[in-house]
Amino acid sequence: MNAFSALAIIAIITGGMLSAFSARTPSRFIMWATAYLVLVVGIVQLGLVFGWQLLELPHTLIGVSAFILFNLGNSAVLWGRWLKGRKESARIIVYIGGVLLAISMMLLGGAALSAHPSWALFPFLTLVVIVLVSMPIGLVLSTRPHKG
Repeated sequence: MNAFSALAIIAIITGGMLSAFSARTPSRFIMWATAYLVLVVGIVQLGLVFGWQLLELPHTLIGVSAFILFNLGNSAVLWGRWLKGRKESARIIVYIGGVLLAISMMLLGGAALSAHPSWALFPFLTLVVIVLVSMPIGLVLSTRPHKG
């Protein structure tokens, strides 16, 4: 899972650099993308990887697939948001990303439920549930038209 930790750290650094480089001319998308890269792609992914390791879950096809889907889903959400206003398919791309993220969370949650009971189980599952609950809200908000 070290590769996914590395991707999370790269996302946090990229978000910080994006914020620094765009400080003079920020846009809605850049501000949103900065927060998304740091908080979702970076911090949430680090939390999931850390939880996976604390639960001592094996590096199985399910686990690796879940983290790959997590990153593909986030890539689709970012790409779809970037295309917003330029392409009709942008909303569909964002929603596809959301579906990939949901599948990822279900795989991670299911795998965690098969782990030996541990103090780390509750925080891990709480993070999975927070992502699952907040995701539809974020998807709707990210694809709605801007006012003003």
